[in-house]
Amino acid sequence: MQMKHSFIPALLSIVFAMPVQAGFLQPVQVVQLAYGQKQARVIFEADSSIIRSRSLCDCTKVSHSGTTLTAVVDVSGFALSTQKQLEATTADGKVTRLTMDIRVPQAVEFSARSLIWKVGGPTESKTLRVRIPKGSPVRALTKADISGDAFTYTTDIVTSGEEYSVSIIPRSTQKPVLNRLIIRTDSSDVRYAGYIIYLSIQP
Repeated sequence: MQMKHSFIPALLSIVFAMPVQAGFLQPVQVVQLAYGQKQARVIFEADSSIIRSRSLCDCTKVSHSGTTLTAVVDVSGFALSTQKQLEATTADGKVTRLTMDIRVPQAVEFSARSLIWKVGGPTESKTLRVRIPKGSPVRALTKADISGDAFTYTTDIVTSGEEYSVSIIPRSTQKPVLNRLIIRTDSSDVRYAGYIIYLSIQP
């Protein structure tokens, strides 16, 4: 019993003597973009000095000073929400993976981004519903095209500048096929100028 009592204080002293690893206050940050935003600046704070930092994407530049890491992200080409990551090394040698959860507002909202029919199934019509939310830089849909000839479609303006629908029907469902429905808008910004909806007949 005497050995057991002497061992516990020794073990506790070893535990408390271990160095405490540094961490980041918010290793994951949500970045909500505005329509038309071209650059985002994101700051991460550590509880120990940062000695190295690097970006894992060409779209991001990073710098650090003391316990602060600053990331500047070129978001001018982001059409959909995405995640971008960084790495930072603190003075204790710990490497932390930092995440920027970048939320891109949708200038045009779709009821689906792909429509699927089954091989050998009925050649039934499917309807794609399209909505332009308030505040969107898109004012109207201007054109729709299909990349192949396996489907036909008709468009309908529900409310001009607000709601549209596209009815799509396959010419045949006898074999697998993939076409793209390309919807174009009046926006001069490449992010909002066109959208792709995938149309497929699958086994």
